[in-house]
Amino acid sequence: MNEFNDGNKYGFKQDENEEWFLVHDSAVTNTNPNSMVEVKINTRPICENMTNREFREIVRNILTHAIPLVDRRISALQTWQTSEHARVARWFGRSDESARRILLNGLPRVAIVLRSLTPGNFVRASPEQDKMLGCTPNPVSAEQEAAHVCGPDTATHTISISPKFCTMRHWSADSDSRVSTVIHEVTHFLDTMATKDSKYTIAYTLRDWARDNSNLALNNADSIAGYIVEGD
Repeated sequence: MNEFNDGNKYGFKQDENEEWFLVHDSAVTNTNPNSMVEVKINTRPICENMTNREFREIVRNILTHAIPLVDRRISALQTWQTSEHARVARWFGRSDESARRILLNGLPRVAIVLRSLTPGNFVRASPEQDKMLGCTPNPVSAEQEAAHVCGPDTATHTISISPKFCTMRHWSADSDSRVSTVIHEVTHFLDTMATKDSKYTIAYTLRDWARDNSNLALNNADSIAGYIVEGD
């Protein structure tokens, strides 16, 4: 997809299944004084290993996968069976009513934002994009970072995609994936859970860490993402 710096403010026709925008559908031009339309086009794909059309399909698949996972956890927290007690304790070091309320307050907001996302919310990471959103990403190396967001960006919920995201596994029920990464990033927004990155990587070591750091775990993006995707 061609990216316009100022959005589609001129009402250009576009087709989500194509790699182009129709800027003008008439052969007659320059008939009106001062009618020139300046178009800035960035043809570099979000992921170098695929077209933007392919990337959009991947995003749609991620959202189709992620939303039911979050909904399932909300339902399980509402019924609060013994198995869900154990799952919460495994990822957050405790399963008391306070932990349950934190999750029940936050996960429905995560679900709302996930449902609002489209491929247009996903952009290629760049310093210019971060400056426009008004945030500085955490100091993580380009090789380690898959994506990042600006937490206060509740107006656009932009998710900046780094090269690692483009080559990582699409889905896993017990480790990092594109699906868990998108869930992770959505929890960072201030209108969802305002999570931090106290500890990275979905793995048994994250669950071990939670036993001694339950308060941090309940506000840790990867802990929440791991809790959501585990075994599903």
